[in-house]
Amino acid sequence: MKKTITLEIGNSSWWKNKKYRKEAAQEIRKLRNNNTLKLVKKYRTDSSNTILYGDYEIS
Repeated sequence: MKKTITLEIGNSSWWKNKKYRKEAAQEIRKLRNNNTLKLVKKYRTDSSNTILYGDYEIS
C-alpha cells in the first residue's frame, strides 16, 4: 500500500529554511525506520507564501 505525505521542506529565508529542513529531516528519519520513502515532487504554492513543499511516497 502506497501513501503520499506532504512536508514543508524549505523556505526562501535562510533562517526559516534551516528550521523547515531540520523538521522535515526529523520526520523523514522517523518514517524511514520501517518504510521506503521516495520524493515525488517539489513545489511552491501560487500565493505569496515562500514555503517549499515536497510530496513523499511511502511504501
